[in-house]
Amino acid sequence: MAKLSKETKQRLQQLFQCGQFVIRWGFIPTVLYLGFKRGADPGMPEPTVLSLLWG
Repeated sequence: MAKLSKETKQRLQQLFQCGQFVIRWGFIPTVLYLGFKRGADPGMPEPTVLSLLWG
């Protein structure tokens, strides 16, 4: 395996930390967005923000 310089290791570590942050804080909003965009299945009521907060 190739040896990495200290600077390269720090950059990779920062990149992984940023990736973790994006996944951690972006997963649920992305799922909610896609759920609202797609809409409800046939026969089900349309999802609303209020129904999401109520249930």
